[in-house]
Amino acid sequence: MQQIHTLYIHIGNLHPLFVHLPIGILSFAFILEIYLKIKKSKETDIAKLALGLAAITALFSLGTGWLLGDNGGYDEQALSRHKWMAVALTVCSVLLFILRTLHQKWSSKIFFPIFIITLVLLGITGHLGGNMTHGDDFLFQDKSSKEVAITDINKAKVYKDVVQPILDTKCVSCHNANKAKGELILTSKTFILAGGENGSVLDSINGEQASLLGRIHMPIEDKLHMPPKGKVQLTAEEINLLEWWMKNNNCFDCTVNETNTTAQTKAILKALEKDTTSIGILTASLDPVPLEWVAKMNANGFSILPLSEKSPLLIVTLANRKGITSKDIKKLEDYADNIVELNLGFTDFNDDMAMLLPNFKNIIKLQLQKTKITSKALEEVEKLEFLESLNLYGTAVTSDIFKHLKKLQKLKKVYLYQTAIQNSELANLQKEKPQLITKHLSDTIFNDAVLNNPFIVNATDFFNTEIDVELTHVFKTANIFYTLDGTEPDTTSTKYTAPIKLTDSKTIKFYAHKKDWKQSSVVTANIKKSGLKLDSIWLDKKPHENYKGDGANSLKDLKRGSINFQDGLWLAYQGENLNATIAFNEPKEISTVSVGSLTKPTSWIFNPIGYKVWTSTNNKDYTLIKTVKLPVPQKYVDDAISFYDITFDKTVAKYVKVEVVNITKNPAWHPNPGGKSWVFVDEILVN
Repeated sequence: MQQIHTLYIHIGNLHPLFVHLPIGILSFAFILEIYLKIKKSKETDIAKLALGLAAITALFSLGTGWLLGDNGGYDEQALSRHKWMAVALTVCSVLLFILRTLHQKWSSKIFFPIFIITLVLLGITGHLGGNMTHGDDFLFQDKSSKEVAITDINKAKVYKDVVQPILDTKCVSCHNANKAKGELILTSKTFILAGGENGSVLDSINGEQASLLGRIHMPIEDKLHMPPKGKVQLTAEEINLLEWWMKNNNCFDCTVNETNTTAQTKAILKALEKDTTSIGILTASLDPVPLEWVAKMNANGFSILPLSEKSPLLIVTLANRKGITSKDIKKLEDYADNIVELNLGFTDFNDDMAMLLPNFKNIIKLQLQKTKITSKALEEVEKLEFLESLNLYGTAVTSDIFKHLKKLQKLKKVYLYQTAIQNSELANLQKEKPQLITKHLSDTIFNDAVLNNPFIVNATDFFNTEIDVELTHVFKTANIFYTLDGTEPDTTSTKYTAPIKLTDSKTIKFYAHKKDWKQSSVVTANIKKSGLKLDSIWLDKKPHENYKGDGANSLKDLKRGSINFQDGLWLAYQGENLNATIAFNEPKEISTVSVGSLTKPTSWIFNPIGYKVWTSTNNKDYTLIKTVKLPVPQKYVDDAISFYDITFDKTVAKYVKVEVVNITKNPAWHPNPGGKSWVFVDEILVN
């Protein structure tokens, strides 16, 4: 009897294979019938074949589905509805085939009405089956509304905000109220605590892993592995988070800051945060502005700077520029969406020019101090939905502007010093918008209390022979201090006064300082001397299909990859080394080979643990001139992009072979120890 039951289970498992056949065939058969009717064709053999196949596959689908349902794990009421709708569908499918083979007038009259009924049954049966597999709201649920952005991970609820979303995406399709495999439901705290047919999935027995983690860590080929083979698997980061939750007593009501968290898990959790500020939203949605356009505009009297290094957002300053006209404003419209700060203070800007402001829809900070505007200009300003800061100091505005200010939902600050607006009038406005800062007596307060980061003008990662590195800041009165030796800068470090001339690779660390202001963050820039031109380069093996960049050319195009390793600039190998051969047109004297790499442990990516360099003058006889062995990391390290310099005695070579040694397997401390690890490389330089 046990063998027969097992056979039933295997046959029932064929249901997903058969269930889609009648759906496709019946749909095709209906289209075919319409086609034959329009063409008034009497060729009915193909129609009979289609309906015959539909009837046969419907019978197979019904039979395997019936056996699958008997295996348990489904809501009885939902299963019953689905079963009997499937029976009706199968009966109609067989009836259609019979009617198509008859040559009676009565059969022709009822053929199409029965076909319509069959298609309706097909839709209902498929919908009920989908509900059983994926949940009642699978088809019509508003998926976007379920995703809640985490803005501060420390305040996030561990279960609700971190764990349940993982279960929802990877586990709930098989463990819901309609389809409870192993009698286990993972849709809520109550069901999780109730466990399944084998008891709790959260308890550890005799020091072993809890059932939930045990199933996850089983080999994917094992029948007990979760999620089952063929389903989307949990990522290394998701497994780490589930383990972290379990180690913290699988708490359901605690917040992240109330748990014990390793550095590795902190990094994974931090990645869940989403920048929902206006700056964050705009940065993610906009492309960078061409440097050529910025240079052209700056050459014509504009001051255009990025909000921060490599940011697509711009700060535009026309302050103190006399004779400004609408034509000047229109020149900015090519990249109006990228402009988030616009300073028109102390210019001839007026109400007529204000009509152009709505074209700059993403402005967050607008400075109109000491301009010729009146309250009328606010009719246009109120259309700037992202506006947070508005400077109207010394303008001819009156309390009429309040009706416009009330429409600016994101407005946080408005500067009204030296205007006709009285304190008593401001008091009324503040009652309606208590969070709005409305009066400042010092021009220095018109800026943020924290300095923005300084940045490198026309930043680049590489240079050939020498480069002048120019540092700047939005506020010209801010001082910039820097170091070139890798140490953290302070006010005793070198003060920036002129472009920094580099002839060798350097790491520049710099920050901005201004009296009575909070200093900026320290900015780190690795600027590498590109060295000799690599005339050609090739790889021994093709890189992984998902991370092949521009082939071997990616190793000499002088374009650095980013932490986002899917940016198309990296070459990657999983579980094996990278081997590349470099050729020069003429023999060169060399003493250094530098390799750029990425480390991102949560994604199984590690820095190389060794390098080998061979040289040759004829591409036949190679001499090993340097071997570097580096230790396997013993603990979690932060994500980073780096260069490693392999130095050796000067030698003459026309060909250089470089082997980048992969760690090949995740270390023992990794959430997935022994898994095939990755090595990512973006550049090879020779000096």
